[in-house]
Amino acid sequence: MSSTTSLAYTPVRVGSRPAWSPWGGGALLAGALVLLAATITEYFVWQTTTLGTGVFVVFSALFLVSIVLYVVAMLALAFAGGGIVGSSVIGKVALVAFAIGWAGQQLLYWTSYFFDQYPATLDVLSLFFVVLTYLGAIIAGIVIAIGRVVTGIARWALLVGLVLAGICGTIANASTDATVVTVLLSISCVIQAAIGASYLRPSLREA
Repeated sequence: MSSTTSLAYTPVRVGSRPAWSPWGGGALLAGALVLLAATITEYFVWQTTTLGTGVFVVFSALFLVSIVLYVVAMLALAFAGGGIVGSSVIGKVALVAFAIGWAGQQLLYWTSYFFDQYPATLDVLSLFFVVLTYLGAIIAGIVIAIGRVVTGIARWALLVGLVLAGICGTIANASTDATVVTVLLSISCVIQAAIGASYLRPSLREA
């Protein structure tokens, strides 16, 4: 039996789909759309001079909900119904690492609003979480592609989406124009939503 076959799909289903599909793909799609709403709302936060506004409250609520949805998505993709990575321990650990890294970096970003000068130690910690997120996503994407629990678009969605979203994020981080940053981060959210959507109706490898 080849290493590819060892990642065989575990037939735990919700209706006609594996359990990770609605829970993982659905949560990722919802999380990305909520993050898109938060990103657009944040543009208006940047136009204010104080955090004591309804706009910041709305942004915060959306942003924090998106974090929860992303964590749910990664854990579901790792474990629900055998997971999109099949029996691969490395794949499951990578998705958990993605969840931890994502939650960490997003929470630190949100807390930066409450500092006049962001502590250097938190900058270092944020960098650690960013690296953890990308490593987790890359490794999970490779395992999904090699494992072939899914085929078609879903097989490559995480790897390709990661590259495209990463390009948008890198350019956005280098820009000082609020409109440019918002547009690029919004595109990144749409890409992430597309990854989630591809997992909702995946083409599954024949057992």
